[in-house]
Amino acid sequence: MAETPATRLADFLVYLGVELQVAGNTVAAYRRDLARLLAGRPELPDRAAISTHLAGLLRSHAPASVARAAAAIRGFYRFLHAEGVLPEDVAEGLLGPKQERKLPKALSRATTRRLLDAIDTGEPLGLRDAAMLHVLYATGCRVSELTGLRVQSVIADHRLLRAFGKGNKERLIPISAPALELVQRYLVQVRPQLRARASRDPGDALFLSRTGRRLDRERIWQIVRAACAQAGLTVACSPHALRHSFATHLVAGGADLRSIQEMLGHASLATTQVYTHVDHERLKSVHAQFHPRGH
Repeated sequence: MAETPATRLADFLVYLGVELQVAGNTVAAYRRDLARLLAGRPELPDRAAISTHLAGLLRSHAPASVARAAAAIRGFYRFLHAEGVLPEDVAEGLLGPKQERKLPKALSRATTRRLLDAIDTGEPLGLRDAAMLHVLYATGCRVSELTGLRVQSVIADHRLLRAFGKGNKERLIPISAPALELVQRYLVQVRPQLRARASRDPGDALFLSRTGRRLDRERIWQIVRAACAQAGLTVACSPHALRHSFATHLVAGGADLRSIQEMLGHASLATTQVYTHVDHERLKSVHAQFHPRGH
């Protein structure tokens, strides 16, 4: 049976997920990007066809989406060349649109405090939500990592949280005493009740829904937005904003970048260095406000 572009794509996705252990969300995004490129084509497109495809995407998609599509295509063709399917890597060096490097949007310390204090921990689901928000801010973990936490992820004796990041890489992150206390209260007072409501055993998933299922990314986003509304915040607020706030506040407090890189689970220090720019912006603001010739 002749190999088609679709079967080549299926092989590549298996390679990403099984051999490289790429995160499921990334594999799904690559599947969409590459299926769009290959749709209706009996043969693998050449470099000219790929360039035309990306140029067409730019007319209807954000630069970030096109840049991701270009990365998916480069990875796909590199794989095909390595497997001997293609005599040369026709996508080598193919670039997507230049990305404007945006500074992370972080909440101020006061705003973060308002958000974390807004939830009524006297209510069972409120205690769960407060524990989740405190974990997001105390550890800087991604929302995808939060959904994957298990009961055993909390190492209370050492005040650590075990998280699995991109590529299923494990890391241990210190967790603050207030966050740990809320998690422990949730585990004793709330989680058993939620698990008892489950129609299917959720296993050892840490954070459960009101019906006893593992909380998914969408529901966690909703919970964070609801907490922002409850706190009366007008700034953009999301799980990722809490991750940015975690890192930004550490930099402002004098933490070294290598430690922050390790806690965030960044593969490259260059990714973490964006937070030094955030702090530089804060310093420039202070200089402009207080220096006699700052304006």
